[in-house]
Amino acid sequence: MTKPYSTKFNVPKLVAALLWFLFIAVFESNAQGILNKSVTLHYNQKRVADVLSEISRQAHFYFAYDGKLLAKDSVVSLSADNEKISSVLIKLFHDRYTYEERKNYLIILPQLRLFTLINTDITDENNSYSVSGLVADERTGERLMNVSVYEKQQLVSTLTDEHGYFRLKLRGGSSEPVRITVCKLSYKDTTVNFLQSVPISSRAKAWEYKYGSNNYNRVERTGLGGLFISARQKIQSLNIPDFFAKRPFQVSITPGLSTHGMFSPQVVNKFSLNLAGGYTAGVNGLEVGGLFNINKENSKYLQLAGVFNLVGGNMTGLQLAGAHNLALDTLRGVQLAVFTNKAEAQVSGLQLSALHNETRRLKGVQIGLVNVADTSEGASIGLLNITRNGFYKVSYSANNLANTNIALKTGTHVFYSALLTSVNISANHKFYAFGLGIGHDFMFNDNVYLSAEADYHLANNTQWDNQWMQGKLLLNLQLTPKLSLVAGPTYNHYKYNHQWHITGYQNVTHAPEYPDMLHRGATQTRDWLGWEAGIAFNGVFKPAKKTIDRSQVWYLGVAATGGIGWDEPYRSVSGGELFLQRDLGSGLTGVLSTGYTNIATDSDIKPVNIVPLQAGIRLKMARGLFIQGEIGAAFGPNEEYVVYLDPTNGAVVTDLRPYRSLMYSVSTGFSFGSGLEAGVKFEDYGLQSQYKQFALRLGYRLRLSK
Repeated sequence: MTKPYSTKFNVPKLVAALLWFLFIAVFESNAQGILNKSVTLHYNQKRVADVLSEISRQAHFYFAYDGKLLAKDSVVSLSADNEKISSVLIKLFHDRYTYEERKNYLIILPQLRLFTLINTDITDENNSYSVSGLVADERTGERLMNVSVYEKQQLVSTLTDEHGYFRLKLRGGSSEPVRITVCKLSYKDTTVNFLQSVPISSRAKAWEYKYGSNNYNRVERTGLGGLFISARQKIQSLNIPDFFAKRPFQVSITPGLSTHGMFSPQVVNKFSLNLAGGYTAGVNGLEVGGLFNINKENSKYLQLAGVFNLVGGNMTGLQLAGAHNLALDTLRGVQLAVFTNKAEAQVSGLQLSALHNETRRLKGVQIGLVNVADTSEGASIGLLNITRNGFYKVSYSANNLANTNIALKTGTHVFYSALLTSVNISANHKFYAFGLGIGHDFMFNDNVYLSAEADYHLANNTQWDNQWMQGKLLLNLQLTPKLSLVAGPTYNHYKYNHQWHITGYQNVTHAPEYPDMLHRGATQTRDWLGWEAGIAFNGVFKPAKKTIDRSQVWYLGVAATGGIGWDEPYRSVSGGELFLQRDLGSGLTGVLSTGYTNIATDSDIKPVNIVPLQAGIRLKMARGLFIQGEIGAAFGPNEEYVVYLDPTNGAVVTDLRPYRSLMYSVSTGFSFGSGLEAGVKFEDYGLQSQYKQFALRLGYRLRLSK
């Protein structure tokens, strides 16, 4: 029996066939390209912007171009029937522009002009050869200045002079042809091969090159880059933005005076030695700079500089500088600097400095006086931690040792640090202390949480040498978004560094009264459980405004200081400053200062007179606020005893010499647009001496340049 004819379809196969048909159609449509699509246009006296809009609408794509490139309001007349877009654009703009397709965009670019080389010549110079000639515009014949001319194999480069003339000196050694490349912004790169019998060396097979869009010329737009990178090197970076080579090593005296010459910013080295400073494309190994290192791209794995390191890309490994480290992208490793560290994108590691650390996203640890991060998944440890997803809190409390305690806490609930000041206001039981603390909040909900804190203080009973340590568990009850109550138990450990109780000060460790001979040698420490209670005012940091600071201004200023000494017998301190400043961009200012300080006493001991000489960095914060750190040397006519061994006979000799010592200072305050400055400073004139001061500072600075 014959089966009847069936009209059933194989559905899965049909769907697969339809999908395949659609894929082929889409592929062919994409393969066609934007410039090969056809449009129909008939316009009389129509705006260029309207014509481009109609072309993009018909062909389903978007134009992209610099707004300054086209006269969009100019009027044109155009007629095209089912004509390719490439032909329509030639009618519209003639040959003024070139076009580049990227996905669904057609980018309009200026037509690159062409070079012509005139009177080129190769000259034999013993074991080396030179190539010379003139570079001109092919269309106009104008001779061109500041054109980069280089030979890729030997990495020799130069710039044409005001007459368009160039001369390259090359090593000899092989019979391969010389290939000279000519580059300039707004011109098409041109490579010329010189075929001749003169042997010219080439080791290109042993070396590596890479090409790519150079996004790292921003180092040349920083304040430090503008100060130390020459105009000729900046011109070459514009002319040669996408060619880089790799070499084993380089040695520089200063940027431009290098074993790679002018080509140094285009070369990545495994080892880089910069006697004063150097500017290279990057390092993949070790870089050492007497004063500074500047890298256009990335740096690995160890970078050492006497003053600063500047990396245009990522820093991976250890970056160590005497003053400042800056990575314009991401740090994966450690930044160590005396004054400041900054990684603009992210820190995955450690930033450690005495003054300031900053990044956009923190996924590690910052340790410094001031730490800044837009978002933090790590920990910031310092006096002030500005975290955009964090908080600041000012609290007032009392405990069983001091009736007035003020704390500034900054950070996140995961980790925060605190700046602490304690005073017991009493005529006969005086007590003074200041210190640092760290803490973590255990969140029960948004309104109730438990703070676990550890604090360390230096306490005063005529000298700042007593130590007070605390552990706290404080319950926080949030009454309003900006106000909370705080209370809880504390554990206290106090170490008293004197043998007798000082009259008028609180007797924390129950020290004996002088002269109680029965208690000589008694321990001067005490541990106890206590309490603390108070109120706290809460707030959050506002998002930072992203601005580019490229200022390079010089300032000259004077300041007067007045304060108190660190320990007895030194009491009042007075003095003045003379300082010179230079803006370095990115909120940094270099500082040189000198002056005079008089530390007076209220006893028979002679007052101390000191002349400081310092160098340092000022960091500008929001609304005129700044912090500043300096290091240097202190000199004075006051004589001090010096004990040493006589090298001739080994005898111990005691001598009197004028005072001199290493010193440092830290200050903060406000600098107003009028030139006035007001703030506070701490200055230590001898690391092991009693010559220290806390002072108020009032100054004025005069702008010397624009």
